Amino acid sequence: MIIQVYTMLLVTDLTSNLINNGVIKGNINYIYHTGVWMALYSFISVLAGVANVYTSAIASQKLGMLLRRDIYNKVMSFSNKEFDQIGTSSLITRTTNDVVQIQNVAMMFLRMMLMSPIMLVAASIMAYSKSPQLTKIFLVSIPVLVIVIGIAMYFAIPLFKAMQKKTDRINLVFREGLTGVRVIRAFGRDKFEQSR
Repeated sequence: MIIQVYTMLLVTDLTSNLINNGVIKGNINYIYHTGVWMALYSFISVLAGVANVYTSAIASQKLGMLLRRDIYNKVMSFSNKEFDQIGTSSLITRTTNDVVQIQNVAMMFLRMMLMSPIMLVAASIMAYSKSPQLTKIFLVSIPVLVIVIGIAMYFAIPLFKAMQKKTDRINLVFREGLTGVRVIRAFGRDKFEQSR
């Protein structure tokens, strides 16, 4: 990830140098030379990005495997009362949908959320080295960004919890339809169950 961020920032630095020293001055050799370096750094950045996606995918899948194993072991130790209290539909949701959500968050964290602070620090250092005045932009934009993300999370978390409850309900209805399919057909309730 550090290699990816570093090469991405090098490409932007080379772009500014290309404009300042190549395009404005009309130096064609400098433009070609810098273009080759930009292509090389872009290729390295793509390779590092692919490696980042690959390793984060493997890590998140392993996390999901461990979570499912732990959930299975825990469920196997439940008494009948605990099993009835939680419910089959809820257990299905926990072992499928919830684990997938955790896997997705882990992958996003490893790919993007971890990259953002690294990019922020590296970009701030690069901006300060180019012009100390540029760092004022970061000092203003970062608090605004944190506030906007906080507000979005404040409204998103209750919606996510409501969605999880609805997913539990869907799994319950779906499981009832599967386990009682013969009874449903015997009483001719197919259309009712489909609309339900």
